[in-house]
Amino acid sequence: MQALVYTAPGKVELEQRPRPEPQSGEEEIAIEVAGVCGSDISGFLGHSALRRPPLVLGHELVGRRRDGRRVVANPLVSCGHCNACISGAQNLCESWTLLGLGTTPGTFAEYVALPCTQVYEVPDSLTAERAILAEPLANIVHLFRIVSPPPFFRLAIVGAGTMGALAVSAALRIGARDVLAVDVNDQRLETMRKLGASAAVNTATSEAVAEALRIAGRGYDLVIDASGSAAARQMAFDFCRPGGQVVLLGMGTQRSEVNFVTSIRKEHRVVMSFAYTPVDFRRSLDLLIAREIDLTPWTVRMPLARGQEALERMSRDPGVSLKMMLEVAAL
Repeated sequence: MQALVYTAPGKVELEQRPRPEPQSGEEEIAIEVAGVCGSDISGFLGHSALRRPPLVLGHELVGRRRDGRRVVANPLVSCGHCNACISGAQNLCESWTLLGLGTTPGTFAEYVALPCTQVYEVPDSLTAERAILAEPLANIVHLFRIVSPPPFFRLAIVGAGTMGALAVSAALRIGARDVLAVDVNDQRLETMRKLGASAAVNTATSEAVAEALRIAGRGYDLVIDASGSAAARQMAFDFCRPGGQVVLLGMGTQRSEVNFVTSIRKEHRVVMSFAYTPVDFRRSLDLLIAREIDLTPWTVRMPLARGQEALERMSRDPGVSLKMMLEVAAL
């Protein structure tokens, strides 16, 4: 089968790879489109210690079972019997695996094999542009489930990429009011306005940061860092009101400093959100089927054979694009 293989930092190549052989309890999925995630970009650039060449990247897919039924898949596979799994926290499984991570081949290929329990049928009415969001949106569903924000909460989001956009879309549906989005990309900030953000500020300068703090006033009830850079993490704390919650979602930087004394005095509550559970994935898919979340206007398709170009574009100059889909099969 054809597969797009990460061969060196900043480089992917189309290669012939053996077609996967499903093991007991697994099934083969023929992939139609594969989504490019921010973590795939991190791997492509050589910034991910868990993505080393040669590796088929990718963990988001829309495809078909052997009988032709259309599906998406939860790519986070848990063991099902450790304490975390038994308690319903499969995202914290002691031995979880993810497609396109470590030694597990990903979705930038014609076929993938994974446990039958990870596969979800979807109706033909659900477009590929929306279906591909099931996995990233599940992260946001999980975040809001564990945070349980108060009614009519004020929200700030640091980072206007895909996760930031999904966060503002989901937040407005659970009662968020007065949403501030900050980033250093004017095009993406305009998208956040179109999605419903009350204010969007480019914080590339100290003067703009001061303006964002002025808009924040006493601070926001909930602040999400959807970036993970050192500056973004500190900014998330700066925007949070006394007694409010800061949610660390972005994983852009391994280590960063935070002014903890100031946050201790403000009694900030810190929540770290990682991945999702099968329940979160199912709820995410239901939202998409109901047409409640949609990033289609900011979604781009490119053929798998142009994978190098697609990954370079998303890593260097995405423009208004929030989601890149690689067309694996002829549709």
